[in-house]
Amino acid sequence: MNSSIFKSILLGTALALASSLAAAKPITKKVVRKVANQEITKRANAFRGPVGPVGVVGDIGPVGPAGPAAIQVYARILKDGTVVPSRSVGVTQANIVMVGNDYCFTGLPPINGAQVTVDYFETSGNETAAFGQVGPGCEGVVKIFDGATQVLGGFLIILY
Repeated sequence: MNSSIFKSILLGTALALASSLAAAKPITKKVVRKVANQEITKRANAFRGPVGPVGVVGDIGPVGPAGPAAIQVYARILKDGTVVPSRSVGVTQANIVMVGNDYCFTGLPPINGAQVTVDYFETSGNETAAFGQVGPGCEGVVKIFDGATQVLGGFLIILY
């Protein structure tokens, strides 16, 4: 609260209490609280603007376009390229092809990107995972690295 407004409220409250004394009313916490609340309300009303126009009942704007779809494709992939069905949605074994040490995703809806996380139950703990998009026949590829060396390793992936 601005200090000048606070001082003004205190002064108004003090003046109101002084008038209460002049009328020989006992000053209690209840009286102080009532006078302070009246003063605050009076000062707040001084800053209030005019009320705006009332809208038409039932008048709503047009429905907007649909937002981005929720994540619908994710999977847990083991080191050997096996899809764990109980931890996967939208990805089956038919969607993974091993090409050397690359995990190639095929036959999926268009992929805009992915989040890949190393599955530390399937790696030694020093690996990192990377996702990239490539050309026809492989809509996305995951590579696992231990330092600068590409290795095999399990991972979790969310495709969007």
